[in-house]
Amino acid sequence: MSIKPTSSQRGKGWGLKAKLTVAMLLVGVVPLVVGLGMAFWQGSREIREVSGESFKALATEAARKLDLLIAEEIAQTARIAGDPTIIRELEQRRDAPRDGRSKSPAAAPTDLEQRWTAGEPAAVNAIMGSPLSALLDEHYAGIHSAPGQLLPHVVRASTKMLFLTDVQGLLVAAMGEKPDFRHDRAPWWQGAFNKAVGRLYIEDIRFNQQVNAYVFTISVPVMDSLRYEVVGVLHRVIDAKEFFAPSTHVIRFGKTGHVMLIDSNGIVVSCPLLPTGVSLSDRNLLPLVTPQQPGWAEAPSDGHGGQAASVIGFAPLPQTSHTTSGSIENASWHTFVWQSSDELFAPIQHLFIWVTVFGSIALALLAGLGFAAAGRIVTPVRELQQAAQSIARGELRTPIQIRTGDELEDLADEFNRMNQQLKAAFAGLTDEVKLKTQEVQVLQQSTDYILDAVPTPILLIDADGVVRYINRAARESFTIRDEPPAPLSNILSLDADAQHRLRQEFRADRNRADSQAGANRIESPRDPLVPTAESRSSVSRSDLHIGTRVYHYQWFRMPARPGQADSIGLVLRDTTDESRLQDQLVQAEKTDSLSVLTAGIGHELNNPLFGIVGLGEAIQEEPSLERVKAYARDIVAHGRRMATIIRDFTGVASREVSNQRLAVSLEDELDRALATIQTAMEMAGITVTKCYAGNVQVLALPDQLRQALMNVITNAVQAMRGSGTLTLSTAQSDHTGTATITDSGPGISKQHLPKIFDPFFTTKGQGEGSGLGLTVARRIIRKFGGDVRIESLEGRGTTCTLTLPILATAAERGPWTPSVSRSEPEPSPLS
Repeated sequence: MSIKPTSSQRGKGWGLKAKLTVAMLLVGVVPLVVGLGMAFWQGSREIREVSGESFKALATEAARKLDLLIAEEIAQTARIAGDPTIIRELEQRRDAPRDGRSKSPAAAPTDLEQRWTAGEPAAVNAIMGSPLSALLDEHYAGIHSAPGQLLPHVVRASTKMLFLTDVQGLLVAAMGEKPDFRHDRAPWWQGAFNKAVGRLYIEDIRFNQQVNAYVFTISVPVMDSLRYEVVGVLHRVIDAKEFFAPSTHVIRFGKTGHVMLIDSNGIVVSCPLLPTGVSLSDRNLLPLVTPQQPGWAEAPSDGHGGQAASVIGFAPLPQTSHTTSGSIENASWHTFVWQSSDELFAPIQHLFIWVTVFGSIALALLAGLGFAAAGRIVTPVRELQQAAQSIARGELRTPIQIRTGDELEDLADEFNRMNQQLKAAFAGLTDEVKLKTQEVQVLQQSTDYILDAVPTPILLIDADGVVRYINRAARESFTIRDEPPAPLSNILSLDADAQHRLRQEFRADRNRADSQAGANRIESPRDPLVPTAESRSSVSRSDLHIGTRVYHYQWFRMPARPGQADSIGLVLRDTTDESRLQDQLVQAEKTDSLSVLTAGIGHELNNPLFGIVGLGEAIQEEPSLERVKAYARDIVAHGRRMATIIRDFTGVASREVSNQRLAVSLEDELDRALATIQTAMEMAGITVTKCYAGNVQVLALPDQLRQALMNVITNAVQAMRGSGTLTLSTAQSDHTGTATITDSGPGISKQHLPKIFDPFFTTKGQGEGSGLGLTVARRIIRKFGGDVRIESLEGRGTTCTLTLPILATAAERGPWTPSVSRSEPEPSPLS
C-alpha cells in the first residue's frame, strides 16, 4: 500500500494556515480599498456637483441684486437729469452763442475756466454755490424725491462727485469733490453726448486721482424739452468698493466662501478678500468664469493666489448690460462665487481619514482573527489526514478526538463510524448474507400474500410448463385435481382443443419472448390485472370455457433470478356476466332500431297518404272528367310512392341503390316536392322565391330525393306558421350540386341544433310532428353520397343545405336557361 508524502515531506512552502490567513486578509483588504476609493471618488464628485450648483445659484442671485442696485442708481441719476430747471438752464446756455459768443468746443479757455483751474475762491463759489449746484444737492439729499425713494446713506457716501456740463462740455454745476472744468474730450462725455443724440454711458472701473479710489462712472445725457437733442451731460463718479461692498461683503458662507464682482478683464470690482482694482492672479480663469450665461466650473486655481483646484460659480449682470446697451467699454461685469478647496473638500477628506484609520484597525483585527481561525481549521485537518493514513493502513486503534463543534467534528465522527463499519463489514459478512436471504424469503412470502389477495385467478408456470403457484382465487374458482407443482392440464379442467391451443401459445411465447402468439403477447413485467386494448377487443380465441363460466386469459412474463429462466404467468378474468350483459345490449339496440323503422314508415307514408285523401275528396266534388283523370293519375303516383317507401324501409331498395342511381334534375325535383306540399298544406300566406343555378343533374333516386326535399320543405312551411317567405335555390361546383331551402320563421335555438337530426326529436306541440322528417331526409341524402346541414339565422329563419354528387359538368350537359325568380305563390294542382 503506497502512502502519499505529507507537506513536510514534499518540501517547504506556504502551508494551509498561511494561505487561509492571506486569503482572509485579501478578502477584507480588496473590498475595503475598492469601497473606500469608490466612496471617496463618488463623494468628491457629488460635493463638486452640489457645491457647483449652489455656487451657480448664489452667483445668479447676487448678480440679480447688483443688477437691481445699478438699475436703481441709473434711474436716480436719470430723474435728476430730467429736472425742468436743469433742462431750461442748459437750453439757455445752448442758445447763448447766438448773441455772438463762440460755440466751438475748441475755443480758447475763458476767464472763468482759468480762474477755476487756478482755484480762485470766487470762481469756485460761482459754480459750486450756483443755484444748479444747490438743486443737485437737493436732489441728492432727497428733497425732490418721492416719499420712500430717498437715497440710502451708503449710496450717498459712495458718490464722490456729481456735476453737470453743458453742450460744450464745460462745467455748469458740481457737488462733492472739485472736478475739471472742460470735459468735451473725455470718453465718458463723448459717449453720453453721442453726437447730440445722447445715450446712457457707464465707464468701467479705474483709479481716480482726485478721489484717490477705484471708481466707475454713470453719465446720463440731458435732453432738451422737446427730447430732440442733448443740451448737457450729468456725470456721477461712484466709489466702487463703497457702492458694492454692502451688497457683496455680507454674503459669506463657511470660513472662506464669499461673493465678489469682477469685470471681463479680470479686474476686481468688489471682494471681501482682494482690494478693488487688482487683477485675478490666474488669467486662465477668465474664459471659464466670464461667459454670458450663469454656470459653474472646476478651475485649476482659485483666483486668490492659490493653485489648488477649486469650484467656482459665476453669473453675468445681464440687466445692466441690457440697460446700458453695451456702453461699458470693452467689458462686462460678472459675479464670482468661491470657497477654499481645503474647506470645500474637508468633509470628504475627514471621512477618508477616519475610514482609513478604522480600516487599518479592522485589517489588524482581521489578520489576528484569520490567524486564529486558520489555526483552528488546520490543526483538526492535519489530525484527520493522519487518521486517514492510519485507516488506509488498517492501523487505526483509537477513535479520533476532535471537539470543534462544527463540520470538522462531524467529519471526525464519520471517520470513526467508517472505521467501525469497515471492521464490522469484514467481521459480519456471513451474518449479512443470512439476513439478505431472510429478506428475500420475506419478500417472496409478501408476494404470495399479495397474489392471494387478488380476486382474479393467477397461475405461474415455469419454463417446462409446470405450474409452480396458483393463488387463492384460482383455488376457489376451479376444481384443482393436482396441487402444484403439476402440469397445467392437471390443474385446469379443459377440453382437448383448449389444452392444445394453450400448449402451442406457451411454446411459441417461451421460444420467442417478443413475438405474438394468436391474439396474446408476452409482455414485459406490468400489472396483469389492468385490461388492455387487446384484451377488450379480443376474439373468441382468447376465451376459455371452464365448467359453466367463460374466462378471458392473458399471458405475462415474470423475471427470474440471475441464471434461471423467466416464468410465465397466466391471468384468467371471468367474463361470463359481461358477455350476458353485452347480448342484452345488442338485443335492446335491435328493438330500438325496429321502433325507429316502424315510426319512420308511418312518418314517410303520412305525406303521400294526405295527398291521396286530398285528391279523393277533390274527385267527389269535381264535375270535369279530365280533371278527375288527372287527380286519379296523381293518386296512382302517390300510391307508387308509398310502395317505394315500403320497399325502401324493408331493405329491398337499399341493396340496389348503388346500381339504380339516375341523373336527376335537382330543380325539377324541388318543383315537384313543392307542388306536392301545396296540395296537402295551406300556403296562401307564404311567398315562394326561387333562385336556380341551372339544370343541375345529381345522382340519386327521384322518388327518394323528392321525399327528402318534401320533408325539409314541410318543416320550413310549418316553422313559418302560415306567413313568411320560402326561398328555394340551387348551386353547383365541380363535384357537387347544392339545394338550399330557407324559411323566415323564428329559427332554431343553439341548444337544439346538436339534436336536430336525432330520431323523434321535435320542438313542436303534441300531434304536430314526429321528429323523423330531417332524420329520414339525412339518411336518404347520405345514401346517395351527400349530406344535410342545418343553420339557424339567429331569429330570422333557418337554412337547410342538401349536397349531392353531380353527374357531369355544365359544359358536358349543354346550355341551360335559369328560371326567373318569382315572388308570387305557385298555384296548387287542385286550383
